Amino acid sequence: MVVKHRNLVNPRRAENPDERCIYGVHPVATWLRAHPEQLRSIHYDAHVSGRVGDVLALAAAARVRREACGDETLTRMAGTPRHQGIVASAAPFPYAELERLLESPPGLLILADQIQDPHNLGAVLRTAEAVGAGGVLVPKDSSVGVTATVEVAAAGAAALLPVCRITNSARALDRLKSAGYWTVALIARHGTDLYQFDPPAHVVVVVGGETGMRPLVKKQCDFAVSIPMRGQVESLNASVAAAVALYELARRQSAGRGVGHGPATAGTSTIVSSG
Repeated sequence: MVVKHRNLVNPRRAENPDERCIYGVHPVATWLRAHPEQLRSIHYDAHVSGRVGDVLALAAAARVRREACGDETLTRMAGTPRHQGIVASAAPFPYAELERLLESPPGLLILADQIQDPHNLGAVLRTAEAVGAGGVLVPKDSSVGVTATVEVAAAGAAALLPVCRITNSARALDRLKSAGYWTVALIARHGTDLYQFDPPAHVVVVVGGETGMRPLVKKQCDFAVSIPMRGQVESLNASVAAAVALYELARRQSAGRGVGHGPATAGTSTIVSSG
């Protein structure tokens, strides 16, 4: 799936390896509920009430240090004035290990290949958590990691969903196959109609980023599916396409249709050639 190059993040941007900031009411509140041990301190605008007060109550219950600050300080910490009056200082993002994830293999995983727009990755995380997916895999190179902007777009989902940072997408897919997964490339056109595809019991959905999916990654996939386009536009935004596909595949799996163990469950699905 292809979108215009908008607000792309330079994956080589220098970051503090020992600390990160989380801003916004939903992300900070979700971390306090799910993993308060990750947060070191909460900085807030004393002149902002309402939902910020609710977050401060959560911080007090979790015994996380609170400090009142001016708006200028919060803007500097968050790197944006859209901090909603609250910024948390936290430990580095706790990426999950793929091998730990495979100890109890979930039925649905997502690999986000070359997604560089933090809003797109955040939206993918939000949808993945909403449909009950078991985790999202993100390559270390040519892809944005979990940043403060990603966390805002994810609306707290980054605190609830395992996110794996992988070194090589093709090798990760090969490892997943050895663990019993079938890999499905979500492509813009010429794939099997998404609504005609019967997913196996364990599926990895591979979503390409703003520049598309890398050929080697696509070649590594067992199947290719496409969302039927009834209008004149050629493709959907990467995160929108992922949402459509994930909900359809999750629906079919929960209905008991994704119970097979191989290509036979995919009927006439397009199989990606390895040659």
